[in-house]
Amino acid sequence: AMSNPDDYGELSNESDAPFVQDKGSFDALEAFYTVGDNNDVFLRKLKELKTKYGSIRTIRGDGNCFYRAYAFAIFESLINNVEGAKATKGKFEGIFKKLTGEGGLGYQADAIEMFYDECINPLDEMIAGTYSADKLMTTFGEYQYSNAIVFFMRLVCSCYLQAEEDQFAPFLMGEGLTVKQFVTAEVEPLEKEVEQLQIIGLCQAMGVPLRIEYLDRSDGPVNHHDFPEGGDPEIFLLYRPGHYDLLYRS
Repeated sequence: AMSNPDDYGELSNESDAPFVQDKGSFDALEAFYTVGDNNDVFLRKLKELKTKYGSIRTIRGDGNCFYRAYAFAIFESLINNVEGAKATKGKFEGIFKKLTGEGGLGYQADAIEMFYDECINPLDEMIAGTYSADKLMTTFGEYQYSNAIVFFMRLVCSCYLQAEEDQFAPFLMGEGLTVKQFVTAEVEPLEKEVEQLQIIGLCQAMGVPLRIEYLDRSDGPVNHHDFPEGGDPEIFLLYRPGHYDLLYRS
């Protein structure tokens, strides 16, 4: 069947596609958009993106791609950064305590501990100097570990939205949802895609600024959005309709 470019299609949505692929060139993406009709806008924007970004890492399109890409980029940046790994470990410990501790959000520790542990284990190895980029690819390539990390990142986002309820509740009033209802339905379940609120929540919770470049049909140059606005982005994602991949500056 012909691929529909507005549905990022065969490129990364195969259920047997790797969760995280090796860093590569933009060739596959260009080839993908060369096939169909009316894709000139995509090809033009890709050309522009290539002046800023040297490579792309494709993430499986399964509804978890935003969380998986963002988490991968954070862990990747910490491989040879012991202080950063310690700080991130401290952040996760604080979040776990807020989720499960006295006067916290009421989550059962034994229900989420295994997911939390999969986030802490790589950090402990980084702190000990025994972790590597190859290990990271293995961790993120295995269903059990990769999705455990994704699920805990969803909890990180959920925890932040709930803790900062006053900031986020007004955005949900139109939908008649409480923050708790929203996170239960739209944040915590695996494969639920992100909207603006989840992106803001996760970036604020982790404190790692993000830029999203939009590969879409809009006129003009490539649009981007920084989270938080005016932040100095450390992670760069490419958005195509319904999907996120990881970009690397040239």
